[in-house]
Amino acid sequence: MQRPCPNSTARQHFAMNEESSGPNGYLIIEANGGLNQQRSAICNAVALAGLLNAILVIPHFEFNSVWRDPSEFRDIYDEDYFIATLEGHVKVVKELPDEVMERYDYNISSIPNIRVQAWAPANYYLGEVYPVLLEKGVIRIAPFANRLAMSVPPHIQLLRCMANYKALRFSSPISTLAHKLVDRMIEKSSRTGGKYVSIHLRFEEDMVAFSCCVYDGGDAEKLKMDSIREIGWKRKFKRKDRVIIPGLNRIEGKCPLTPLEVGMVLRGMGFDNNTSIYLASGKIYKAERHLAPLLQMFPLLYTKESLATPDELASFEGYSSRLAALDYTVCLFSEVFVTTQGGNFPHFLMGQRRYLFDGHAKTIKPDKRKLVALLQDMEISWEAFKDQMEMMLTESDRQGVMVPRVRKINRKTSIYTYPLPECGCLLSHNSSLKLTHTTSMPESTR
Repeated sequence: MQRPCPNSTARQHFAMNEESSGPNGYLIIEANGGLNQQRSAICNAVALAGLLNAILVIPHFEFNSVWRDPSEFRDIYDEDYFIATLEGHVKVVKELPDEVMERYDYNISSIPNIRVQAWAPANYYLGEVYPVLLEKGVIRIAPFANRLAMSVPPHIQLLRCMANYKALRFSSPISTLAHKLVDRMIEKSSRTGGKYVSIHLRFEEDMVAFSCCVYDGGDAEKLKMDSIREIGWKRKFKRKDRVIIPGLNRIEGKCPLTPLEVGMVLRGMGFDNNTSIYLASGKIYKAERHLAPLLQMFPLLYTKESLATPDELASFEGYSSRLAALDYTVCLFSEVFVTTQGGNFPHFLMGQRRYLFDGHAKTIKPDKRKLVALLQDMEISWEAFKDQMEMMLTESDRQGVMVPRVRKINRKTSIYTYPLPECGCLLSHNSSLKLTHTTSMPESTR
């Protein structure tokens, strides 16, 4: 039975202005990182605005040296829909009113910035930040990624749910093309009844560099990866206290899977060359060479670049977050989602699939430590490898539908990845969105 939602407009008495029942001031945050790290910041900002009884100003997106996407909120999300959906719960405005801007010479950066520790609890904001909001009437927190604890009061958690699963809708240019790609992917998957597998492949140059893993080896690769790390993360990887051991990274399952390794996993699990696959990724490291074996195993492999026309993608080029939003949508409606490296993209996607499909949308999440050991075993037979992959698939199925009766909300079990039961009261059943409840594709693909 669907539980009623906690009262999202209820506020703890010490977050209310004693002189007025109206808002206490304005909250400004800067969302940093890529598409889904920014999404996390937006949802946390909605929750914080509710906690402090503040008016939220549409978040500003910080330009990131790695993602290099100058998009603003309205370029990625439907701004008016976001504001309207949260109306009555959290007031959201597009910009600060003129009288407030005048106080700061019409320069938002002149508003004093509050530096907040990561994962700060609700009590910290109520004790330290709330008095500043009352005094100044406006506060700015930058950066804001991961600045609010996952465990918050139920009515504040509900605001996170509303923001993520209801209010954040991709902008019209993104959603229009994304749904065209979904339709085309379904058409390409006629052999499997319109069902397809999506793979989030993190084998771009920046990911390979960040992992500090060795693939081709040699001086040329080392020099290239050192250069990418220096551009993207400055001297972070050259600190004296940072010890990099590529071989140990691989044994511990920290290295991105190659396209070949992903293909071997899927073949071992029983997916054959009739399986339609959507590959969600940025520019693959040495793509021509690394993608060849995956294409040989799965010739019905598609990407946004192969499904869309050059004209359709023209306005997206150079905007990594908008391109990621296309991938996100196509993966969202796949029969099976395969995650290969972790990160915000799969965590948010798994959560939204669980939310939309009553917790039954399936994910394949290979045990990378176990996989590395198997791949390094020169004596293992293909049949033995297949047996291990089928066991791994069964375990993915089990974990995919498992909802702990009692769970401590933390970073690994957040409502962004596990929306149920906390966000379940928002569900409205839509039969057109249902997926089947088995990870396996139809028998013809096995």
